[in-house]
Amino acid sequence: MEIQSCLSDDVLGVDSGPDDQHLFGGIWTCIKLEALEKYLVAFNTALSRQNFKRIYIDAFAGTGRCEIKIDGETRSIDGSARRALGIAPAFHEFCFIELRTRKLEALRALKDEHPGKTVELIQGDANAALRTLCGRYQWRNERAVLFLDPFGMHVEWTTLEAIAKTGAIDVWYLFPYAGLYRQAAKDAGALDADKEASLTRLLGTDEWREAFYDKKRQTDLFGGDSGDERHVDHREMLDFVSERLKKLFPAVTSPKVLYQGRDAKSQGGAPLFALYFAASNPRPAAHGLATRIAKDILDTL
Repeated sequence: MEIQSCLSDDVLGVDSGPDDQHLFGGIWTCIKLEALEKYLVAFNTALSRQNFKRIYIDAFAGTGRCEIKIDGETRSIDGSARRALGIAPAFHEFCFIELRTRKLEALRALKDEHPGKTVELIQGDANAALRTLCGRYQWRNERAVLFLDPFGMHVEWTTLEAIAKTGAIDVWYLFPYAGLYRQAAKDAGALDADKEASLTRLLGTDEWREAFYDKKRQTDLFGGDSGDERHVDHREMLDFVSERLKKLFPAVTSPKVLYQGRDAKSQGGAPLFALYFAASNPRPAAHGLATRIAKDILDTL
């Protein structure tokens, strides 16, 4: 399976390209979109007989199309925004958040293809936009599904806190697994202030430092401490993420790890992403049903 070299920047949390830069995805792109689409249908079907306004929120909406490359062959597939607009039963409202101007123009054209639907386009930073959206509603008569598919490590923990506080939003979060273990280098000497701050924003605590690193037993040639060394592997780092999410949301599924390989599910390749589902509704009946549906979907992928 051939993977575009530009993906490495995305995995590492770098997004420095021009407005119209389009990164290639792979088979993992198909998997995450299939999971999302199946859940959106199940969510709307389950709530169609209840008097809730159903809202779909796409925090990094892109253009509505995705370019993927599998076995050297490039193809274009429907992205999350386009898929959400096409499902039935339909959502009452759609909110697409996108920072880049040319991608927003593509979303505007997509909106024009669906004149009968209520679509809000927001240009801006996804974290700020999501916190504003979470504070807009009282979340008594509204229920939402949020898709978090960020460029690298761009989702801040304070944003997740605002989402969880609503008690009404179900979240699909493509967590940047490779970005986490590459930023948290084996030798802590490679961690600069920016990387440390990025990890703390992502995880919502600086406790990762103590959880991931131990003091080296050896000293350097001059008798000084040669720095901390990471003592956990990437699987234990992901366990830390899972425990953090479980303390924040009432219900969280075990992550579906997506690998850099032919089918993205075999452990022969490097782990790229971890697909989580989290429910913010505190009612056991509500989040129990939501997580059962999500788990069934993840188990079949």
